[in-house]
Amino acid sequence: MTDSRVSSHPAPSWGERIRQWRRNNRQRFNRTLARLFGTSRAKRMPLAPDTRRILVVRLNKRLGNILFLTPMLRSLSASLPEARIDLVIQSPAQVALLQSLPGVGQVYIQRNSLFGLLGLLRTIRRQRYDLAIDPTGNSASNRMSMALSGARQRLGFANKDQWLPLTHAAGRTQSRHQALQAVELLNDAIAEPEIECFDTLAVFPDNQARQAADRIWQTTLAGQADEAPVIGFFARATGRKQLPRHWWQAWIIAMRAAAPSAVLVEILPGDDARPISDELPHVAIKALTELAAFMARCDQFVAADSGPMHLAAAAGVPTVGLFQATSPRDYAPLGQSCISLEGKRLTPELTARTLAARL
Repeated sequence: MTDSRVSSHPAPSWGERIRQWRRNNRQRFNRTLARLFGTSRAKRMPLAPDTRRILVVRLNKRLGNILFLTPMLRSLSASLPEARIDLVIQSPAQVALLQSLPGVGQVYIQRNSLFGLLGLLRTIRRQRYDLAIDPTGNSASNRMSMALSGARQRLGFANKDQWLPLTHAAGRTQSRHQALQAVELLNDAIAEPEIECFDTLAVFPDNQARQAADRIWQTTLAGQADEAPVIGFFARATGRKQLPRHWWQAWIIAMRAAAPSAVLVEILPGDDARPISDELPHVAIKALTELAAFMARCDQFVAADSGPMHLAAAAGVPTVGLFQATSPRDYAPLGQSCISLEGKRLTPELTARTLAARL
């Protein structure tokens, strides 16, 4: 008897097969290099006593991933107060956020052009960094940049694919959250000095950003928030993380019933974005430090797993993170009084009651 059942999984396309073949070959090549030259085991060592110039490499444009650096950067600054911490990232929009942190000096931007890359490499090598750090365990670009930096000490994660020779290496971390993993990296790889660990995201907008945010606040809310509590929300996210529009419309109705006096203000991703409700105040703020300062004036913030969710937590706002497709163990908002809702708790009514109870 023949089996007439049809597989529910279509055969992979030729493009997918080629990408998988490349990934497999790259993984085999990395493991071969790691066996010959790399760092497969943890290596906890004291830093050189004269470690003063530190370079952190995080080649990524996602706002959340850059904010995940902030606990590690604060830990570095507190533990090595005489050191200057420079960074290499990819988005110019995020520079001011990082430069608001204590101990942070230059923030370099990696350009895609060949001449831009060569110029950046020359600039970095002239600095003669004492220590270079890759805060992630799976970025070939981070590793390559750290290898080319010329730093005399290199710190990162040890694993069977780690082809870069590291002077300081951490093994598997206890936490799954990327921000906390980066702090564990310091603590597990550096024997001396003792690492003072921070476990929350943080940004510190300057006076100019706060003043600009104050003006936007007054214009947007026009006196509505003089005595009433304000709840900010961001209704967007990427892919399956985004809750549908009707979910947010139901949440607004539930929120009005649970906390009638609360003022709801929507953060939009751009001036041309359509708000969930035309009746509610809404605002689009391009400068991230100004957006953080605006969020900091809210009494609470609610959003799906997204960059603005993490920015609100970093700004010190009690934040409720909504997790439909990702796990709070990996991406929870890290801040004081921040919580996450998922699974059966992820309903408009329960979310509204949770926010109302925290006012």
